[in-house]
Amino acid sequence: MRLRDMTMEELEELEQTLHDQEEEGNYSLYSQKIAVYEEMHHKLKKRAQEKNEDQSYLEYVTKKLVFYLIHYGTYLKMQYEKDETAAVRCLKKALTYDRRNPIAAYRLGFLSYKRKDYTKALIYFQEAINHQNRYEEARYQLNETQLVHAHLYLTNSALHIAKHTYERMDELPRNSRQELPNYQFSTLYESLAKNERYLEKHAFYKISQEEKTTCAKEECEELMTHEPENTIVLYFNDRTINLLFNEDQANISQERGDILRYLLLNTSKDSPATRNTLKNFFLQLNAREEVNIENFRQKIRRIRHDMRECRIPDVIQTTNYAGETAYYFDQSLPYIVMYRVDEEMGGGIKRL
Repeated sequence: MRLRDMTMEELEELEQTLHDQEEEGNYSLYSQKIAVYEEMHHKLKKRAQEKNEDQSYLEYVTKKLVFYLIHYGTYLKMQYEKDETAAVRCLKKALTYDRRNPIAAYRLGFLSYKRKDYTKALIYFQEAINHQNRYEEARYQLNETQLVHAHLYLTNSALHIAKHTYERMDELPRNSRQELPNYQFSTLYESLAKNERYLEKHAFYKISQEEKTTCAKEECEELMTHEPENTIVLYFNDRTINLLFNEDQANISQERGDILRYLLLNTSKDSPATRNTLKNFFLQLNAREEVNIENFRQKIRRIRHDMRECRIPDVIQTTNYAGETAYYFDQSLPYIVMYRVDEEMGGGIKRL
């Protein structure tokens, strides 16, 4: 049956079925879920307009749809490999449902900048900056580093456009060129190069037990080829998410990478992760229902499996916290986590 022919109850049942299939089959159904949420949104919006009903459920579905489009749209085609074309499409969709979303505009600006489409990049970065202070939901606001980068990218986009325009002036008819003022662009070129070097040098976060710093992509790649001994390395690169330990390596999904990052950076024996503390990282995020305990355990089991694939000792421990099953990283091994500044969401992962 086509989604448009389903009732809301049938769509809700399908949503749960997709969640269950994903858990049992260990593969992503992001595109199907997004399609279900889009149809739910369409029906709820139409119903609200026709019957003047309470819009709280519509707002809930909209938030869920936007979350999937922004956070998982990159992986629509392949669970373990990023697709920038899919990401652009999903981010644009996210802005149709939430047009003032700062992080969606910021990421579109970053992807446009990578493609050297500086006109679009300028527009998106300006939108991200303009909406930042007026947007209420913290997880879609830019963090301090991203806000600095947004201003630098915005400046560089304008400088690239100015540079291109200046260079095009040589193509004008000679008589027209003689009438134009003799602009000096050397200082603009210097500023452009300086900003590019800064952005490259601070493109990634590099986090260990001791510190959180920024570094260039080249430093991340160098560390992956000469990794420190007996150290867990989790690297969110531009194509895949890599888990590395003593030369053993595995690619993991976005969701499992997010949860493992959270466990490494945010948990301890005194502050373990429960279903509620991890709820923003779960695919079945649902503001109206509790996260299913078996799904929660299943996700942790799969993360442990990924770690065993890399022959990492059992460092994720189980405990009981406030009457719930909880998990924590026991700090018995050093770790290094690396991910792009431009891909962080939620104002950053706070350290303990």
